[in-house]
Amino acid sequence: FAISILTVNVPAGAAGGTYTLLVTGTSGSLSRAATVTLNVRSGCLIATATYGSELSPEVQFLRGFRDQDVLNTFAGSRFMTVFNQFYYSFSPTVAQSIAENEILRAATKLLLYPLIGILHLAAMTYDASPFSFELGVVAAGLVASSLIGLVYFSPIAFCSLAILKRFRGLALNNGHFKAIAVIWLGSLVSIAVSEIFTSPTLMMVSAAAFVLLTASSSALTAARALSRLLA
Repeated sequence: FAISILTVNVPAGAAGGTYTLLVTGTSGSLSRAATVTLNVRSGCLIATATYGSELSPEVQFLRGFRDQDVLNTFAGSRFMTVFNQFYYSFSPTVAQSIAENEILRAATKLLLYPLIGILHLAAMTYDASPFSFELGVVAAGLVASSLIGLVYFSPIAFCSLAILKRFRGLALNNGHFKAIAVIWLGSLVSIAVSEIFTSPTLMMVSAAAFVLLTASSSALTAARALSRLLA
């Protein structure tokens, strides 16, 4: 009898999940088919390159929160589908650069410390809703997005608003924030509708919009408050 070896190469950016492969082999008039289950685990590439190992506590926490909490919910899994498309479009290149440069690795580690803390708070928020994991993951997303916007994007928002006001005379007013609030509430309602009708496509759009709007609102609110304080 003959032995054949099947090698499956999974790209670094492949979405995690369980896949079923149908393998068919033929030899002359003989044909055999077999079903193979393939489990693909998405890696935390940037965190792994930063902390040096997939076994580091930080990487283990990130993977555990993603795989055991977020991906076990409908809303969370649909959001991660969108996030993975974005994240894995650049993370392999960035991770390689980090792994090859000690200074860049140290700088990235400093940048990731707040994120790790924020996601710990998000995980605690998720755990505080044991009777509704879907509600818990939305609450965790709200906490994480708000704090990420505050920590990482409010400085950018502050500088952008200062430049717009100085050179073009533009400034945010209450009308702008009301419009953002209405759209944000719309994304939240859309998430609820997606849950009711179990619509994957609508949930991907709704969850992504919810996260982006929450982070943007947090950043803009903090930037506006700081601008008034310094005025």
